[in-house]
Amino acid sequence: MANRVKKANTFVFWFFKLFIRPALYIMYRFRFEKNTSKGIKRPCFILSNHQTVIDQFAVCMGFNFGINFVGSDTLFRYGLKSKLMMLIARPIPFSKGNSDLTAVRNMISVIKDGGCVAMFPSGNRSFYGEESTIVKGIGKMARKFNAPLVLVRLRGGFFTMPRWKVKASKGKMRACVTKVVPAQELAAMTNAEVDEIIQKELGFNDFEYNNTARIAFHGKHKAEYLESVLFYCPECSSLTGLYSQGDEFSCRGCGMKVRINDTGFFEKISKAQNVPDTILQWSYKQLDYIKKFDYSGFSCKPLFSDDNISLSIAERAKNEHFLGKGSIEFFCDRFTACGQEFYFFETTMAVQGVRKLTIYNKDSVYAVEVPFRTNLMKYMICGFHLRNNILKNDVEYFGY
Repeated sequence: MANRVKKANTFVFWFFKLFIRPALYIMYRFRFEKNTSKGIKRPCFILSNHQTVIDQFAVCMGFNFGINFVGSDTLFRYGLKSKLMMLIARPIPFSKGNSDLTAVRNMISVIKDGGCVAMFPSGNRSFYGEESTIVKGIGKMARKFNAPLVLVRLRGGFFTMPRWKVKASKGKMRACVTKVVPAQELAAMTNAEVDEIIQKELGFNDFEYNNTARIAFHGKHKAEYLESVLFYCPECSSLTGLYSQGDEFSCRGCGMKVRINDTGFFEKISKAQNVPDTILQWSYKQLDYIKKFDYSGFSCKPLFSDDNISLSIAERAKNEHFLGKGSIEFFCDRFTACGQEFYFFETTMAVQGVRKLTIYNKDSVYAVEVPFRTNLMKYMICGFHLRNNILKNDVEYFGY
């Protein structure tokens, strides 16, 4: 098979764990509850919820063998760094834009060789504190592998290192195996039954958890760059006025101001009667607003726009080629980046981190990079909403 990914080397994983384990505790106060993973061996298929950028390292701490992680193909576009990653960790590149049969074949090949494949079935680090959409069909894939299914739950990661933050807070980040389903049991289940188990075990909400646990996460600038994921003000309905400073989050238009406390919940300071208690609840209000918004008046003038963006074109799991700098503008049927038009009916999008937008357009892949504090979520969420309407999708999906 062309571009075949080999089974991960256990010795290499053991070597790196000697350095990574103490670093994870010092930096993130992370521990894996090892008593929950005793006796698990390769071959197996590991699934985990996805909260932080270090989740793949966190999952590895619970197991005594090499693991082939499935990763977005954007991770394979960084030249020498990507080549070193391929050599050491042997990850499996996966394209978010469409059905990736090459990745599935590589996963089957690794497990048939007696290896372990691990992936985050949502394909997305949590933006707002609960697990992003877990795509249906993972259950069918798990049954096809004919190997035990291992389900890992991470908790406390969203408060430790939210996607939009630059510096971590220190509290308690933990991981554990919540369920192991033997291959024989998987074979006797339906795809829908396996999907239901995966959703139950991995559909984790960190706000719901910490509402009871009340763990304090200490750190500076707890609200810094929150405007990268929230763009709607629940007080004045502005889509462009939110900004952060330190622990505080405000609106330039109406003067709304809140503070994020050590447990991750909002404390109201001024003009915040309609502000909910959590970032997650705020995201629900944001989504409700954009679903009801009238976009019809924005066919010629943009609803919103941002400057100083860079546009590149990329190949699957290969380097990007810079095209130019300019602006990005959003209209009712399309958006433009550096003058290039992308119509919603033929385009899907994925936000990488918070400063990069990957655009899957027909047979091409483009990447938009933006400065700090620029919000790409509004382009993705509103774009998917309009795409859903155009294509009359029964189940709405908003990119996360």
